Amino acid sequence: MEKYASRFKEVLLTPEPYYIPGFAGYCPQLKYTVGKSYGKLTSQLLSSPEVKHSTRLDLHQELVPSAETDSDGTMKMLPGYTGFIPNRQNYFACRYSETCRRALTEFDQERRARIQRQSSDLPAVANCSNCQFKRPSPPFTAISDKVFSYKPLKPVIPLGRPYAMGDDDPNKYFISGFTGHVPKSRFLVGKGYPVTTNQALIQFGAQRRSDATSQNFTERKETSVAAKSTIYPSNSGVVPAFTGHIPGYKFMYGQTFGQLSQNAMEKSGIKRIPRDKL
Repeated sequence: MEKYASRFKEVLLTPEPYYIPGFAGYCPQLKYTVGKSYGKLTSQLLSSPEVKHSTRLDLHQELVPSAETDSDGTMKMLPGYTGFIPNRQNYFACRYSETCRRALTEFDQERRARIQRQSSDLPAVANCSNCQFKRPSPPFTAISDKVFSYKPLKPVIPLGRPYAMGDDDPNKYFISGFTGHVPKSRFLVGKGYPVTTNQALIQFGAQRRSDATSQNFTERKETSVAAKSTIYPSNSGVVPAFTGHIPGYKFMYGQTFGQLSQNAMEKSGIKRIPRDKL
């Protein structure tokens, strides 16, 4: 088996010394020799006695870079090193190697002091051969097994709808973030949302109480079935964003949508005829 291994090494592996492909250094007589691979060609030139070359090879003898430190505990750093050097920002006005040496020396001293300080903080080694282990006891004991339930002194009463509250009620407003429609709040600006909605609800309530059609609410409720025969109400306009057709509205301008639609309905007497009367 050893015979085949030695022959395999002689045939497939290039004998040392040789340069690997990509080596940018000088190799004697390299540009005058052709016909072989770079490794075999450099091996032949470096080992041939006919080729004049230096007695000391330029190849590095160690395969793995040495991480050994100097006698003072620091590494030799060469200019152009792009790695991180701890504490290097504290030193300047020196050569690169001197700056790195001082920074690494300070870092090594801090590391040794930190290790020594941590070792001194460790507790002393105790002999636990004769120690008796006790089961940990609970820190607190229950005074009573009765569970107390806490209830509020005053029962919580729902506030109700802001529309039904009095004008002097401090809760007559909508909280910020309410996405519903608040009447009379469109033209109130420059204040917070609770203050704006409070004023809008007060104005809406005053207008509702002064309106003759809204005072007798029960009568409207009884005649609501008969009012379905009318397509458009003639005594009030439609709400904004109404997408239906309003006769005569396209020729009117200068007022709000509700006022213009009310004027258009007053001029137009169109009424829906129920199907049972057709």
